[in-house]
Amino acid sequence: MFMNLNYLEKPDKLLDIAYAKARKNAHGMAKQRTPFYTLKGKEILKMDSITDYLEETLMSYVTSFPSIDKLPGFYRDLFVAIIDVDQIRIALSKISSAVKTLKKVRREQIVKIKEFPFVRDSKNEIKGISKVYFGRTSSIIKSLESPIKIYNDAVKKLKELPAIKTDEECYILAGLPNVGKSTILAKITTSKPKIANYPFTTKGLNVGYFFKKHAPIQVIDTPGLLDRSLHERNDIEKKAITAFQHLKGTIIFVIDPLSQLDEQKNLFKELKKLFSEKGFIVVINKCDLAEKEQIKEAEKMFKDNYIILEGKDLDNLKTELSK
Repeated sequence: MFMNLNYLEKPDKLLDIAYAKARKNAHGMAKQRTPFYTLKGKEILKMDSITDYLEETLMSYVTSFPSIDKLPGFYRDLFVAIIDVDQIRIALSKISSAVKTLKKVRREQIVKIKEFPFVRDSKNEIKGISKVYFGRTSSIIKSLESPIKIYNDAVKKLKELPAIKTDEECYILAGLPNVGKSTILAKITTSKPKIANYPFTTKGLNVGYFFKKHAPIQVIDTPGLLDRSLHERNDIEKKAITAFQHLKGTIIFVIDPLSQLDEQKNLFKELKKLFSEKGFIVVINKCDLAEKEQIKEAEKMFKDNYIILEGKDLDNLKTELSK
């Protein structure tokens, strides 16, 4: 969704490009009836070229930045989780205000050039007016160094967000660390999971796909997000979790029967409350490593839920999801 966002050039680069365009346009301008009018025309053309380029460039980035209010719920909540919304709004406002100031400076200096009469040493006077324009324009653009950095930092985070189809069914993997979620993800998805790091996860957000009747089905793993109790999560993680409540999906809760069954049951209960409108599948993993008694104990503890046994040489989950 955000892959088409582009980074905004730094102030010095913006100015270099703008000035180069201005020189090129002025060089190609036809001579006027006198050298005095030719000089006036070239200086005005430079100002127009510079301001037009900077205005069009800056405002194209401002207007292309996604409006949080128009995003689907899932992306809106992820947006809030990874970006300081107030900070980016201030940055965009400063860029817009700078454009208005640029246009005002151009208007003022062009009026001065147009009204300046032909007098001795008029060339230096005209050049002096242009110098004021260049100086003020340069200062305005350089003052945007911080807003542009904020903008680019936000774009970097947004471009890394996964391409998740929020209007389609998906499966979300959950469970304590080291229960084998990554192994499950690799087993049931035909494509290599795409991994991206976010401030609301410790290891990244993994998205893979499998095909059901030729249709791609999304499988999402959230290590560091859905693998610990609510009181252990920070505010950013809590905001990110709300995003997953918007998805139409089923929670695949992966269990390791070899350890911490009580802790796993507590996390499961919490997730059932958190995602009360979603379906749940309990996968008892590592059945090839566990004793029969350990598997039975896990089955007993989660007996009120739909349970699938998984492990080496077992493809029960993939078979079930592909039906």
